[in-house]
Amino acid sequence: METKNLLNHEASRMAAFRLLSDCYFLPDPSLSEKLENLESNLANVCEPAAELIQSMRKEFQAKIDVEPLKVDFSKLFVGPYKLLAAPYGSVYLDGERKMMGDFKDAPDHISAELEFMYYLIFKEIEAFANSDTETAIGFIQKQKSFLEDHLMAWVPVFAKSIIESADKPFYSNLAKATVSFLKESHRVVCSVLEAGQQNSEKHVEINSLRV
Repeated sequence: METKNLLNHEASRMAAFRLLSDCYFLPDPSLSEKLENLESNLANVCEPAAELIQSMRKEFQAKIDVEPLKVDFSKLFVGPYKLLAAPYGSVYLDGERKMMGDFKDAPDHISAELEFMYYLIFKEIEAFANSDTETAIGFIQKQKSFLEDHLMAWVPVFAKSIIESADKPFYSNLAKATVSFLKESHRVVCSVLEAGQQNSEKHVEINSLRV
């Protein structure tokens, strides 16, 4: 893949995590603008996920009344009885807190996990902007660890539960988009880390890193 402007790419990836996190809250009219922004950012970093969000956006805009989506949301993620798609990592990880170091106090709700990825990318971009490539690479490594040890260990199963139980395409598409974006983010961080390892110089040039 061609070398891209890493900071612009990462800014879009960061925003996408923040906006995707918001999609796992109870839907309200403000979600329309968030979906539009999410689609735009994902178009820069994960086209398959962007297409799924586009379908969600069209479905959302077509509904004058958001109550049917609220009902589906509650049935999937809230209850009051059995959760059809429990949005908590510990449910799928047999009670184990499979987190490392900085992650030990992170809440395990899907929205919080996605928000944490936003934070890690924010710190990565901040370090790159300060020409502190070593620190930036460290935050990319944290992203890789968090994706592998937690998010990607349970979100695919969580997404499968959504797809099997959702009444509306909206949340099925959200589940598929989330998994697609997580897989692409994992590919990105692995690619950047590999590029950094191949460069034996003490100071790695940002433009030499490939995504």
